[in-house]
Amino acid sequence: METVEERRRTGGSSRPTEPPRASLAAKVRYRFDLALARGPLVVIGYLGLVMLAIIAAASVIMWVLRLKGVNGGEPISDPFDAFWQALLRVVDSGTFAADATWPTRLLGLLITLCGIFLAGSLIGLIATAVDQQIERLRKGRSRVLEHGHTLVLGWSPRLPTVLSELVEANANHRRAAVVVLSHLPKDEMEDELRVRVPDTRTTRVVCRTGDPSRPADLDMVNLAGARSVIVLAGDDGDAGVVKAVLAVRSVDPQFAHAHVVAEMEDAGNADTLRALTEGRIVTVRADDIIAELTAQACHQAGLAAVFRELLDFRGGEIYFTRVPELDGVAYADALLAFGESSVLGWVRPDGVVELNPDPAAPFPSGAEVITVSEDDDRVVFTGLVERPQLEVDPSRPYVEPPQHVLIIGWSDLGPAVVAELDEFMAPGSNLDLVVDPTLAGCELDALDPPLPPVANGVVRLHEGGRGPHGLLAMLAQQPVDQAIVLGYRGAVPVPEADARTMLTLLTLDKAFAGREERPRVVAEVLDRANVAVAQTTGVSDFIVSDELSSLMIAQLAERLELHRVFDELFDAEGCFLTLNPAALYAPDGPVAYAEVVAAASVRRETALGWRIAATGTVVVNPSKSTRVQLGAADQVLVLAPR
Repeated sequence: METVEERRRTGGSSRPTEPPRASLAAKVRYRFDLALARGPLVVIGYLGLVMLAIIAAASVIMWVLRLKGVNGGEPISDPFDAFWQALLRVVDSGTFAADATWPTRLLGLLITLCGIFLAGSLIGLIATAVDQQIERLRKGRSRVLEHGHTLVLGWSPRLPTVLSELVEANANHRRAAVVVLSHLPKDEMEDELRVRVPDTRTTRVVCRTGDPSRPADLDMVNLAGARSVIVLAGDDGDAGVVKAVLAVRSVDPQFAHAHVVAEMEDAGNADTLRALTEGRIVTVRADDIIAELTAQACHQAGLAAVFRELLDFRGGEIYFTRVPELDGVAYADALLAFGESSVLGWVRPDGVVELNPDPAAPFPSGAEVITVSEDDDRVVFTGLVERPQLEVDPSRPYVEPPQHVLIIGWSDLGPAVVAELDEFMAPGSNLDLVVDPTLAGCELDALDPPLPPVANGVVRLHEGGRGPHGLLAMLAQQPVDQAIVLGYRGAVPVPEADARTMLTLLTLDKAFAGREERPRVVAEVLDRANVAVAQTTGVSDFIVSDELSSLMIAQLAERLELHRVFDELFDAEGCFLTLNPAALYAPDGPVAYAEVVAAASVRRETALGWRIAATGTVVVNPSKSTRVQLGAADQVLVLAPR
C-alpha cells in the first residue's frame, strides 16, 4: 500500500500503472481458445474460411502466372478455371501428380499439404461434433416437436401406472405422445419405463432431462403445444409441485393451452392451489382417495372392483353428453332412456354436477347427461319408455346391522380411514385398533397422528408388538366382520413395511381358516410390485396406495371435467356407491335389469349393476334388456344419498 510520504513525493496523486499491452500472437491465441471453447462447429467454420482463403490465393497465383493446368494443359487464363484447379488439389491429394511443370508442381504440392492438414482437421472436428450431438441427445436436452401431447412434469413411483392408463386411453389414436420432463437422466427414465410399461402400443414416450420449474425447460418440451399437463409430487413434495405450477403459469398465465392436474400431499396446499387458480388446476391427494376407498372396500366386498372399473380406462367409463331430447324429462324416465348406458345424473349449464337427483326432478334445459358407458359412441338415446310394473315393494327400509372392524397398523393415513369408516358404520359398531408402538413412534394413549372422534361405534386400542401369537389370541376371543391392514408408511422403508403387511395377512389367513363366512380383509400395499405376492395370502380386496391415485390422475388428464363427478362421489355430503340386498329391487326369479333400475329410482337411488355373492363377480353397466336372476345373498350396486 502506498504511504503518505510516497504520495507527497509523487505530488499527492496516486495513478495506477497501466497493464502491459498483449502481443498480437497472444490476442490471436486468446481468440483461438475462445473459438475452441464454443464447440467444434465454430472451429469447423473457421477452418472452412481458412481453406477458402488458401484456394482463393492459389487460384490468383495460378491465374496471374499463367501456370499450366492438370496434365500439362494450356496455361490457365480463366480465374474460375484457376479456382477449380486449386480446389481439386485441396480435396484430392493425388491431383498434383499429373502436373507437368515445376512451378505448377511446387504450388500444387503446397496446396495439397494444406488441404491434407485442413481436411484431416475437419474430419476429426465433424466426428467430434456428431459425438457431441449424440451425447446431447442421450442427455435429453434436445427440443421436443410433439403437438397435442400429454406432458408429465416430475418423476415418482406412480408414473408407470399413469403411463399405462394413458397408453390404454390412446389405444384408438394413431399418433399419441407422452412427454416426461424430470431431473433424472434420460436413459434412466427410458430404461425404467421400458421395464414397467413394455408395450406402449400407439403411444410414443419421449423423455427429457431438465428442471420442471424452469420456463426455458418447459419451452424445450413444448408446453404451449401440450394438450394436458400432469405435475407429480416427487422427492421435493408439494414444494416442487408448486414451483412447477408457477413455471407453467409464467408460460401460460391463464392455463388456456392445456389443463393441469397436480398431485399434492398436504390438504391445505391442495385447497389453496385450487382456489388461487380458480379451479383451472385440479389437485389430487392420494391419501384422500386411498382412505375413502379403503373404508368403502372394507365396508362392502366388491366395491374396490367397482371403483377400479370407473377409474381405469378398461370397461365402463364416465361420459358427459348433450341430449336435447331429455330437456324437461323426469330423471326417473331418463334412467331408462339409454339401453346400453347407465345414467348417473346431469351437469347444469353453469357447471354444477348433480348426481342421483330426485326421480321427479325435470332434466334442466341445456344440461349434459352423465353416464357410464363402454365408449362415448355407445351413449345412445334409445327413447323414452313406460316405467315397468314392479313386483317388489321398494319402500321396505333397509337397516344395516352393526359391524366389528379390526384395523392393524397406523400411519398418517389412519385418521382419514377411521373418519371414513365412521360415515358407513351402523350405530353400535365396534372398532379394534392394533398398533405397534415401536413402529408408530408413539404410545397408544398418545397416537400420532391422533385418533379422530367416532360417533357410530366404540374404539378399543390394543398393543400389537408381541408377534402373531397375541393377534391370534385376540381374534380367537373377539370375532370380526372386516379387517384393514395399514402399512407403517414413513416409519420403516417401503419393502419392510410391505413385508410386515404380508406377514400380518398370513396371520389373518390362519386365524380365519375354517370359518363358514370369511371376514373381508383389505390391505394397503405400498409397492404395487408386491401385489402379486400378497395375493397368495387370501386377502379379498386390495388397495394399492400408488395405483388408485395414479388411475384418477390419468382420467383427469384425459378429461378434466371428471373432477366434478369425483368430488361429488368422495365428498362427505355427496352421494356414495353401495351394494344393497337384491331382494329390495328384484323378485326371486328372472327379471329384466330395467325393472331393477325402476325399483331403485323409487327408493331415490340410481342402479348401476349387481354383484353375485357366490362368485364375487361384479357387473357394472349391464344392458337394460339383460335378464338376471338375483338370489337372496346377491346385491345391487346403487348410487345413494348419504
